Amino acid sequence: MSTILVNTGQSTVVESVDILVPGAGDIKTLKLPNEDVQPKLAPNGIIDVVNDFSWYAGPKASAAVLDKTPCVFLTEREQKISSLISGAIYYLKAAAKGVKAVSDNVNDVFGVDPIALLGKLNSQGSEGGMMSNIKGTVGKFKDALDEYAVEDTELLAAHNLKSLEGIYLTTKTGFQYRLPFYDPQQTITSEWGEKREETGGVLGGYITGAMSKGEQFSEIMNITQPGVYIEKPKYFQHATDGMKRTIKFPLLNTIRRADVNQVQQNYELLWLLAFQNKSYKTSFAKSPPPKLYTISVPGQFSMPYAYISNLSINFLGTVRRASVSTPILSDKTVISKPVQVPVPEAYEVTIEFTSLIGDYGNTMMSDAFTTSIINDTVTRGTAPATN
Repeated sequence: MSTILVNTGQSTVVESVDILVPGAGDIKTLKLPNEDVQPKLAPNGIIDVVNDFSWYAGPKASAAVLDKTPCVFLTEREQKISSLISGAIYYLKAAAKGVKAVSDNVNDVFGVDPIALLGKLNSQGSEGGMMSNIKGTVGKFKDALDEYAVEDTELLAAHNLKSLEGIYLTTKTGFQYRLPFYDPQQTITSEWGEKREETGGVLGGYITGAMSKGEQFSEIMNITQPGVYIEKPKYFQHATDGMKRTIKFPLLNTIRRADVNQVQQNYELLWLLAFQNKSYKTSFAKSPPPKLYTISVPGQFSMPYAYISNLSINFLGTVRRASVSTPILSDKTVISKPVQVPVPEAYEVTIEFTSLIGDYGNTMMSDAFTTSIINDTVTRGTAPATN
């Protein structure tokens, strides 16, 4: 028996990583070796639990029937650059765009060059000032990171979220999943409240102070009157946590749907989800993080960036020992090796996904809201015809 979902022949190891180092005049790339090489697993096609796995009782259903099953599409991703660097560039690029917009308009209205003015205000004796530093830093890193951002630019454009370009820099791992989905609950994760984060700098402070003084004056003037109440404006509050969605489905080890061994198939899927969602120690200071996912449930929701925040597997029925194959490292090569493991009559799998960005209506007006499998690939913007 060998692995079914993981292609050990195509899997490789990562022996070093590229490090971007800002120099005096440019960005240099250095190779930093891994003390423990990191496996980079390759898939054997899309992992289609809906069509190819044993997750329902009764006779084998036709592909036409199974294609009508509510499902969730997952495309696995991994970070290329840490959130520290991508976040810094994301903020700096936004600042540069803001400066550009201001310089194109404010000078005509107020008769002053805002870039020159802000440069003087923020230079504090340094040549060029803050605006020059922003431009220089963004320019250097942008040239080095453009090749990293191609996939993310396309991904966010497909979600109508071009304004978030650069917030994460990722690439596809090659693993794609289709899982059954029977929990169509929807929740709204924002609210309106009186408290809000202080913004606007000095001007914001003046506004807040004026509101407070106005409230105190009105209360004093009406202190003798019954029912003194001042209606306060409510402010939109973004949720501090991203959208969460939970997927639950069974995997049956006593029913065989395909030509492959269902015990191996089920165990390997769960092994793969567990392995890809743990950090992997490669050196004293480096532990590449778990994988990320682009998630879509057509007509329900989509998340360009999400992670598995909880994975639980319950054993149902009688448990017996069985032989399965798992990927292992052997002399910097990925091979499969048999092992005896406890296998129940059925697994109950629960996966909670948490979005890494806020819950925006943009995605509901995007191609990401219609997803399907075409030519063994998860494809956005095209839905199969149904009767």
